[in-house]
Amino acid sequence: MDIDAAPAPARPTRRIAVGDDSAYDLDALAASWDVIGRNKVRRLLFVADSSPSLAGPALSLALEAIKAQTLDARLYEETYYRYRQLLSALESGEEKDPQARAWYEQVRGNEARVDREWLDRTKKEAQSGLDKLEIELKGYMTNLIKESIRMGHRDLARFQYRVGDLQASVRSHTKSREFCTTSQHVLEMCLGVIEVALDMANYAFVRNYVVKAESAVEAAQASAASGKSKTAPVNLPGMVAPAQDPIEAAKERERKVTHERLTIAGGVAHLGSGAYDKAAYAFTDVGAEALVSGPGHFIPAADIALYAVITGLACFSRPALRSRVLENGNLRPYLDLEPYLRDIVRAFYDNQFKKGLELLHKYEARFLLDLHLAPHYDSLHRLIRERALLSYFQPFASVSISRMALAFGWPEDYLVGAVVDLIRRGLMKARVDSAKGTLVARKQEPRIEAFKNALEQGEKMQRRAMASQLRMKLLQNELVVKPAKRGGHGPSREHEQSIMVD
Repeated sequence: MDIDAAPAPARPTRRIAVGDDSAYDLDALAASWDVIGRNKVRRLLFVADSSPSLAGPALSLALEAIKAQTLDARLYEETYYRYRQLLSALESGEEKDPQARAWYEQVRGNEARVDREWLDRTKKEAQSGLDKLEIELKGYMTNLIKESIRMGHRDLARFQYRVGDLQASVRSHTKSREFCTTSQHVLEMCLGVIEVALDMANYAFVRNYVVKAESAVEAAQASAASGKSKTAPVNLPGMVAPAQDPIEAAKERERKVTHERLTIAGGVAHLGSGAYDKAAYAFTDVGAEALVSGPGHFIPAADIALYAVITGLACFSRPALRSRVLENGNLRPYLDLEPYLRDIVRAFYDNQFKKGLELLHKYEARFLLDLHLAPHYDSLHRLIRERALLSYFQPFASVSISRMALAFGWPEDYLVGAVVDLIRRGLMKARVDSAKGTLVARKQEPRIEAFKNALEQGEKMQRRAMASQLRMKLLQNELVVKPAKRGGHGPSREHEQSIMVD
């Protein structure tokens, strides 16, 4: 898989208006992104691209974040150019969004100025840093010390990531693979690639390296287990069990943190590729160890709760929604960061579909302005509505369309259109009685199902009998390729059997 072949993330085309009464708080979210590094910059730029209402404050925060967390002079110049374009559009009246104009009135006369001093210093620091690391790496390559070469590639990749050359960073990480001597080295390389690939939105690459990292974790764990003594300690009656070795306890915590980080990275990759069911299971399988120790996840903790709830509502049955979301002790600390998510899940679980859909609409800006969730939210929202319709209709033999429309807060014609679409796709076994204004379930006749199953089983037995007869006739007529007796190059036993079956 070639990282260079990955397309650049497309800028969103939807313009999301965020009013004064919106529950979206950009400043609070940006503060939670402080520990994310370059990902914070990408999220702020995504908000600026998606919402004209928040473009001004998002670009202002992005300029500060670029200066504080990166050495990417080119990105700073591009962001400042977009900032000046926005100011020009507001000044000329081309941009008419009320929130954007209110922001412009506040900052008029105090607009952000380009930091030339930072730009010059950063360009020199970036170039000198790259030259220094490349010279050191060439020296390590000359001395042929594998560990030094590996660390040289790793340090160069991290510096290239700060500078903004993401493709070169991935190449440097992958080049260190042949100089890794332990499973821990392989794991470190995989984590570095995953971090950069998530920044590039190359979800296939993320998924590939999550699998490699999990294999490295298993290999490291097996190696550690084989190095321990196989004789268990003897605990006689009255003896106090020995305390766990602090070093072993620290290693166990590190292993849990790594496993959680890989689980979340895999979930984001599944979400990005449209495998919503796998993403839902990944996000609800997360533990809470990385919240209190370790470097944290690849995405903010609040986003983990967000992705778990939205994908869970779209994919989980009612019992699974209760066990994997509402009663999931490991997920509870994440849901506490976004309390409204628990209200949304509870509303759908209690069959209060109108309330649940209203809450989804109320916090829609939060979903549509998220970097990884926004491209898939329309599909997930459609799946949530379809699952809600099926869940509502399931217990009834027939139900009034007007009553059902009232339960969802929809006009009757809109509800009928949604139901007819489900019926045409075979997801709902029902028919619409327009004369009586009801939705009637189509019952399956048990006898018909029994006869159908009997016919299918009979056809399977008939095919097996014909295959057995064919095999017997082949054996009788000696149409069999026999393997060589002594070390020959004849066909294998499996090949012989395949020939006999054919």
